[in-house]
Amino acid sequence: MSTDNYPAIDIPFNVRYTCLFCGEPSHLNVNIPFLIDDMHKAPHAPLSVPACDECLSVVKKARCQSIYQYRNVVKAALTRKYQKALSIGSNWTEQELQDSEFEGAAFEGFKRSAWMMYTMVQARVNYIGWPLCLNGIPLDPDEDAGGFSFDGTEFVSVEHAIEHYVKTFHLDTVLLPELVKQLGKDKFGYSVRISRLYLTMTAAERTQIIADIVESQQ
Repeated sequence: MSTDNYPAIDIPFNVRYTCLFCGEPSHLNVNIPFLIDDMHKAPHAPLSVPACDECLSVVKKARCQSIYQYRNVVKAALTRKYQKALSIGSNWTEQELQDSEFEGAAFEGFKRSAWMMYTMVQARVNYIGWPLCLNGIPLDPDEDAGGFSFDGTEFVSVEHAIEHYVKTFHLDTVLLPELVKQLGKDKFGYSVRISRLYLTMTAAERTQIIADIVESQQ
C-alpha cells in the first residue's frame, strides 16, 4: 500500500466530489491499484479516483489490478449488501406499494420509504461514472466487459444476477442456474418465473422439471 496518491483521473466539472463507483458524494481519493505490489500487473498507468467511504472500504479489501476490476467488485458488493432493498423492485411496482393495505406504524413507514430506498440503491448499483481519461488520454477500454442487465438493474454478470434472484425469492440453488444454462440468458426472466413455481423438490423431480422445460422450449 502506498501512502502517496497516484495521478488523479480526469474529473469533469459537473461530477467533481463524486464517487466514481456509485455516484455518491465523495471527499476522498483512492489509489488504483490499491496495493503497490499490484502496480506492475495493472493494464493501465497507476491512478487515483474519488470514492465515497463505503466504496473505499470495498476497494481496500479487494485484490485487483485495473479500475474496471475494482468497479465490478464494488458493484457486486453493493448488490449483495443491499439485496433486500433491490428486491423491493422485484416484488412490487411503485403503484402496488401505494395501493397496499399495510397496517401498523412499521408497515406504514415501509410503504412510504420502500420505493425510494429501491430507486436510490438501484441508481448506485447502475452508476457508470464518466469516461475514464488520465491527463486527457482515454484509458483503454475494458476488454473483459460483460455485464448483464435485467429488470432495470445492471449486474456484473449473469451469474451474479442468478445469485441475487436466488436470495430474493429463496429459490432452489440448482434449478435456476441450470435453467439459465440450458435456456440461455435471453430467457432469464422465464427461468426465474419457473423457478418460483418449484421452491422445494427432490433431485429426481428437479431433473425432470429441467428436462420438461427444456423440451417445451425447443
